[in-house]
Amino acid sequence: MKLSDQVAIVTGGAHGIGLGVATRLAADGAAVVIADIDAAGAEAAASQITSSGGRALALSCDVSDATQVDALMARTLEAFGRLDVVVNNAALVHHPESNCHFLELSEDAWQRALDVNLTGTFLCSQRAARIMVRQVVEGVSTGGNIINISSGGGSRAHRQLFNYDTTKGGIEAATRAMALDLAPWNIRVNTIVPGNVTVENMIGGGALGADAAKDTIPLGHPGSPADIGAAAAYLASDDARYVTGQRLFVDGGMDIQLRSPGVDTQADTDRLNELVSPRGGVDG
Repeated sequence: MKLSDQVAIVTGGAHGIGLGVATRLAADGAAVVIADIDAAGAEAAASQITSSGGRALALSCDVSDATQVDALMARTLEAFGRLDVVVNNAALVHHPESNCHFLELSEDAWQRALDVNLTGTFLCSQRAARIMVRQVVEGVSTGGNIINISSGGGSRAHRQLFNYDTTKGGIEAATRAMALDLAPWNIRVNTIVPGNVTVENMIGGGALGADAAKDTIPLGHPGSPADIGAAAAYLASDDARYVTGQRLFVDGGMDIQLRSPGVDTQADTDRLNELVSPRGGVDG
């Protein structure tokens, strides 16, 4: 229970990666506030955690609205008395107006992506950091954690996701800048970069389905929300006490590869399998 004395906010925590993060932080002992624009989903997620013996509170929040973010912070302090971790997971990802060619992207769709993905990260991070700094000054805590959720699109490009990739690149730049500004109070800021993750409404592997994973992911399968939750739990814990301003890739090796595994022929795979088998004469 490495996080037993911690209070964490997870934005977009009702579903998918956010729920995986919230569930893991609660399992490690943290009291978790699930902030989501889907109020019913947040309530269901909080109920799921509490029924398993964890501590959770559901709050409705549009992270692009400063008034709602301020209320989120106030309600968290009212309920739990402190704030130690914020996971900025809420994001506009796949939206009919956003999934389009750059030449067709409307100004409204562009602005909405900025409002949710970048302004939301700014508002939640700044308001949380002010609380964390005050806690350090008052001797209530020795620091804090801000964990941002990025994407492979932060450093590489998806086709027809211009605004999403742009905002994720901004989040990674913001992570570095916040890490420097907040280091004097031992507030660590890091980014998790998920790869292809299977969530409720999307099968890992994209439009081609989960079977396509073996052709694009070195480890041969999509990730899960629990994989991202494990990374968040590490970054929030004292095990990562000397880690700040970093990107942690949790992507099955997607970012490191020059070419996809599908380029390698089955004959090569069979030959190498034979080489390392007992019949091939190679000892361990």
